Amino acid sequence: MEIFTGKNKELSDKKAFEIIKTQVLKKPDSLIGIAVGKTTDGLYKLISKDAVKSTKKWRKIKLFQIDENLGAHPSSPVSFNFEIRKELKQLLNILNSKNIFLMDGTEKPKKTIKEAYKFIKSNGGIDLIILGIGPEYDPHVAYNTTGKSALNSRMRVVDLHPKVIEKLVRAYHGKPQRKIKGITLGIKDILETKKALLIAYGKEKAKSFKLILKKKVNMKKGSVTALLLHKNLEIVVDKDVVK
Repeated sequence: MEIFTGKNKELSDKKAFEIIKTQVLKKPDSLIGIAVGKTTDGLYKLISKDAVKSTKKWRKIKLFQIDENLGAHPSSPVSFNFEIRKELKQLLNILNSKNIFLMDGTEKPKKTIKEAYKFIKSNGGIDLIILGIGPEYDPHVAYNTTGKSALNSRMRVVDLHPKVIEKLVRAYHGKPQRKIKGITLGIKDILETKKALLIAYGKEKAKSFKLILKKKVNMKKGSVTALLLHKNLEIVVDKDVVK
């Protein structure tokens, strides 16, 4: 496990970008698992900018969306699919569509899971997975809710933390179309990736990150601690996280 601490988010984003770029240069057809959220917005801007500047370098990579809100149509702002297409538009434009796996939250989960594993297998496994970390009330990784996820879990439908649901309900303007659940790669799927990059910024993630520093796997306190078992983990944080 290697940890890089930047003086600010911008410097940390640059470090995370360099890690990803190194992977792409090492293996131009890498399969990269991607998460979205406030943590990755700056990083994805750097990737998009470089994809426009150095199209040839990025053209062969493959992208895999690691989680999604069930019931969310790809055109909905609460869809991670929507966020990915917005934040990585320039990159997606230069990739072959067959090398992109994005989830449709309105599809039947069994179909999504079957197609996801088929995509991963046909591309030789995930070479690099980009991950964020949940806040103190649920220090999760991907959508593996703390206290409801096991080390041997696979891709599945999951119950979300009540506070996560509250945020989504507000995003739905208080009128979700159905009981909100998620679909996510499981912990075992994540541990089987060849390389993992965990990114955490801001004071609100500090207590969650401290669980990692204890170097003890505790799935009841934070599913993110499972990453301590990953054979090739790099972590990028800003100074606010380690205060």
